[in-house]
Amino acid sequence: MKSNPPTTIYLKDYRPPDFVITHSDLDIRLGFETTIVHGCHKVVRKNASADNLELHCELMEIQSIAVNGNQLESRQFSQSDTRLTLYDVGHDGSEYFTLDIVNTIDPSQNTALSGLYKSGDMLCSQCEAEGYRRITPGIDRPDSLAIYHVKLSADKATFPVLLCNGNLLESGDDKNFHYTLWHDPFPKPTYLFAIVAGKLSCLEDHFETMSGRIVSLKFYARDRDIEKCDHAMASLRNAMRWDEQVYGREYDLDLFNVVAVDDFNMGAMENKSLNIFNTKYVLADSKMATDDDFQNVEGVIGHEYFHNWSGNRVTCRDWFQLSLKEGFTVFRDQAFSADLGGRGVKRIDDVNALRAHQFKEDASPMAHPVRPDSYQEINNFYTATVYEKGAEVVRMIRTLLGSELFRKGTDFYFEKFDGQAVTTDEFIGAMETVSDQDLTQFKHWYSQAGTPRVEVETHFDSDNACYEIKMRQTCPATPGQEYKQPFVIPIKTALFSAAGEKLLLNDDVDELTLILDKSEQSYKITGIDNPPIPSLLRGFSAPVEMNLPLSDDHLETLLTHDDDPFNRWEAAQKLFLKQLLGDITDIQESRPRRENVRLARVFNAVLSLEQKSRATQDAKADDRAFLAELLVLPNAAYISEQIAPVDPVAIELSRKQLKTFLATSAKNKLLACYHQCQSMNTGKPDATEMAARSLRDTCLDYLNMLDDHESQSLCLNQLENSRCMTDSASAIAFIASSLRDDKQQLLDDFYQQWKEEPLVVDMWLRAQATFAHDSTLHTVKKLTEHPGFDFTNPNKVYALISGFTHGNPFCFHADDGSGYQFIMHWIEKLDPINPQISARLVSALNGWNKYKSGIRDKMKKTLVEISSLPNLSNDVGEIVEKNLT
Repeated sequence: MKSNPPTTIYLKDYRPPDFVITHSDLDIRLGFETTIVHGCHKVVRKNASADNLELHCELMEIQSIAVNGNQLESRQFSQSDTRLTLYDVGHDGSEYFTLDIVNTIDPSQNTALSGLYKSGDMLCSQCEAEGYRRITPGIDRPDSLAIYHVKLSADKATFPVLLCNGNLLESGDDKNFHYTLWHDPFPKPTYLFAIVAGKLSCLEDHFETMSGRIVSLKFYARDRDIEKCDHAMASLRNAMRWDEQVYGREYDLDLFNVVAVDDFNMGAMENKSLNIFNTKYVLADSKMATDDDFQNVEGVIGHEYFHNWSGNRVTCRDWFQLSLKEGFTVFRDQAFSADLGGRGVKRIDDVNALRAHQFKEDASPMAHPVRPDSYQEINNFYTATVYEKGAEVVRMIRTLLGSELFRKGTDFYFEKFDGQAVTTDEFIGAMETVSDQDLTQFKHWYSQAGTPRVEVETHFDSDNACYEIKMRQTCPATPGQEYKQPFVIPIKTALFSAAGEKLLLNDDVDELTLILDKSEQSYKITGIDNPPIPSLLRGFSAPVEMNLPLSDDHLETLLTHDDDPFNRWEAAQKLFLKQLLGDITDIQESRPRRENVRLARVFNAVLSLEQKSRATQDAKADDRAFLAELLVLPNAAYISEQIAPVDPVAIELSRKQLKTFLATSAKNKLLACYHQCQSMNTGKPDATEMAARSLRDTCLDYLNMLDDHESQSLCLNQLENSRCMTDSASAIAFIASSLRDDKQQLLDDFYQQWKEEPLVVDMWLRAQATFAHDSTLHTVKKLTEHPGFDFTNPNKVYALISGFTHGNPFCFHADDGSGYQFIMHWIEKLDPINPQISARLVSALNGWNKYKSGIRDKMKKTLVEISSLPNLSNDVGEIVEKNLT
């Protein structure tokens, strides 16, 4: 039972605050066990009839309170677990008054990592969404914006670096103590407030803005890590220049600080001028970071920087509008990464992630609109729907308006609402203003949950040389929304001949965008002499599931000739998926597997493309990365959304069988491609070598299925002669997923070599947790007692525990229920100290009723047992309640 039943907060109940704090002067004396905060605030009364001021306030001791310089007596205020209430404040009817509060907190006891907390030998903060109230009392909601002056002081030996938001005005010493004085001239909500103090080294550079101002750029990290910040610094400079060129947005302060922190629940935080990053997304050099790490650092650095405008200068009115800043900014960071790398591969990666996580979320009891209607715990709504689906919604707006009008719309939005807290309606309104389009119906994407399904029928009329496309859209019921209004769905369309030639369509264009905005619609394309092959939803122009019946011949033609990278990849995925779904049925019914000669031929043909591109010597840097994408099977999460009931064991076995069959049929080409790509590898983190390593490791993944001496030797040779961490990481992952005799010795040797690099140890833990084998749970339990694991560190939990519960469905969903007993143990252990991490774990049980009988009952039983835990957090309680309801 939860100690306090959670309160459900509804969007319809929103009302502006009765009071707002417009200016905050904070004097903070920092210490691990005792931090003293003296806040002097200017408070403005917004509701003339309001007498009592309610401040958010948690886990602190109030030392004194004064209003307009007059100390309050105990009868004039009260403090609960979550609120500090001041009675009859400013009862003289004045519009504003001053409020002075002195409080103390103990950062060393803050294990939830929300508010101000201790991380090793440093103090750092995380205020989004509701952490500021754990530092000092405040109006801790995003629509209360204030200008901050902050003085930080601390023992100089313990905290030689003192950082806060804004520009540094002054610093000085007072015997053993020193101080820094900061001013942020731009109004910001409490969730953007930040503090860092500790023993940190600094990497410095500068950036000249488009108006000629010089901005000082500083990265802070532990001394051992500062040399790993060069890539992040280059990424920041690239992001600043890109935002100027693409959106016309210039950085607005004299200083931009970034700090790398070991203990951090999230990926990173966009605090104004003081970004705080999980070390995973800021540290990268070729010795300890993989190619994926380099790309992730670049993307997350960009994401947090872009928030300076889409989130900081213009922020969200309430937490229901979270996608206003996050969906828009994900869209921006995806475009940034695509412009710097390969657009086709980036789009495929983004859609793959969307389908694996967001589509699954949309089909679960946790389904919610991009702009939710209600929540109990806001931390549970930092979701794939808010972020990734929110980005797809913005992408569709750009598709509907065109790039030029979309840019005008963002300019208008930033200029009109600068310094304000607004809603998605204001964002849509800005787009309507510049385009003169009515986007009322389009807003269903913000208010309706679920993944729309589009059924397609086609008809060719030879007598009239006309090709007709009929579409019907539906959307499954989701919690609280049984019936849905039609969405506005832009569907980019092209047609190809049987020989693979792209056809001219109406108005002599070779591509058009069909707008599906009714339940059923029909479109006619004239001037088509022979039955064409449709290429629909090009570039994945809308986040929908499309059922377009195409023959294997047509899919093979699109795979070979379509000039849209996403649809080429999609054709390969559909060919793979057809085989996998048939194999799953055969496994479940104990029938022998049927070999697919066509699929083997197509697979070999894709591998031959590498040789052809090499022969012509005109391949782009990302061609090999794209070929790697073409070879990869649909992931287990996506397959699970295509079958009912979900059978994780059959899904895993079907993927293994198909990979083994394809590896056997193409062994020589896989070997040749592997060696060719490896010959290009010098260990440099540039686009050409990254693409080659991607294709190389995809080949090795297939060869590893053969488990023969040759593939084992390739893994060992790649590990022993590693030129960069990508070489080592992929090799040790393949070794961890094998049954070779020297496996444990190789894993132990790897740990001994890299035990001083926490992020490499995380990768080592995850490699072992995701091995789909009956012995893995035993291995994971042993690793929870390994010196390389620390359950108080979020990254370690994500790597090992979540690696098993979320990244290894074959083992987690074992028939005996052992995986569920394991997650129950860890939720019971983690929830009292860090509810956010515990909530991420329990999400592995989402959608329990979609699984096959037997394990379905065990999943439900586990949820019921979790719901009965004493003092269960709201974070976990909300997820459990929605699943059981």
